[in-house]
Amino acid sequence: MKLIPVSAGHFHCDGGALFGAIPKVLWNKVYPCNDDNFTQLTLRCLLVETGERKILIETGIGNHYPDKHLINNGVTSVDELKRSLTEKAYSAADITDVFFTHLHWDHCTGAVKTVDGKMELVFPNATLWSSKTQWEHAQISNPRERAAFNHPVLDFMMESGKLKLIENEGELLPGFEIRLFDGHTPGQMLPILHTKKHSFVYTSDLFPTAANIPLLWISAYDLDPVKVMEEKGRFLKEAAENNYIFFFEHDYYTECASVQETEKGVQLKEKFSLAELL
Repeated sequence: MKLIPVSAGHFHCDGGALFGAIPKVLWNKVYPCNDDNFTQLTLRCLLVETGERKILIETGIGNHYPDKHLINNGVTSVDELKRSLTEKAYSAADITDVFFTHLHWDHCTGAVKTVDGKMELVFPNATLWSSKTQWEHAQISNPRERAAFNHPVLDFMMESGKLKLIENEGELLPGFEIRLFDGHTPGQMLPILHTKKHSFVYTSDLFPTAANIPLLWISAYDLDPVKVMEEKGRFLKEAAENNYIFFFEHDYYTECASVQETEKGVQLKEKFSLAELL
C-alpha cells in the first residue's frame, strides 16, 4: 500500500469556530490566527494505491462557487487538486475510487466540475463512496448545517450512477478499514489504513488539526458536541494503545502526529511528516 499526500489548496475559518468554547488566549498559542481572527487551514487529500486500486480520499472544493464565497472562506485555488495529482505523476483518469469522509462542501465538491454551465465528473473512471447515513442526513439536514451541503453537486453525483453508499463499518478493501462517527455530522467515515509498519488514521473533522486532539478542544461546527467528546475519548484511547498515526486533512502546519496516554488523558506525542515515516 502506497500513501501519497495530494493538495487541493487552502482555505481559512474563524479561530473561535475552530476551537469552540476554548478561549483564544489558549488556542492562539498553539494554532495562530491573523488580525481578522482567521486560522489558516489546508485541504490535504490522500491517494491510497493498493493493488489495482487508486483511492483518492477527499477532493476539496470545486469550481462551483462565486468569487465572494471563495474570498470569504479564504480559498486559494479550485484547480490545485489536478495540479497536485499531475506533480505526483497521476491523472484524473487513473483514479478508481473516490472516498468521501462526509459530504460537506470542502470535502467532496471537487469531485465535480462545472463546464459551460453543466456539471461533469472530474474522475470519470472512479466509483464514489459515501456513508448511507451521511447521504440520508444531507437530504434533511437542519438550518445550522444546510449551507455546508451543495445539493446540486450531490444530486449530480447520485444521478451519475457512480455514487455508492456504505452502510456498515468494516473493510472497504484489505487494509482499508472504515469507522463511523456521528458527532460532527451523522455518518462521518474515517479510514484507518493498515500498512506493514503503521496504521494511519485520516482524521477528517473528528480532529481537524493537531491542536484539536485534547478532548475538550472541539469545533463549533460539530452538530453534537457531547457525542464528539465521547467519540474522541474512546478513539484516542484506542489510538494511543495501538500507536495509530494521525494524518490531518486540515492542519496547515502539521501533516502527521502520534498520541500517548498521560496523567491528563491522551495527548499529542510527536509531530512529523508522512515522508519521515515512509
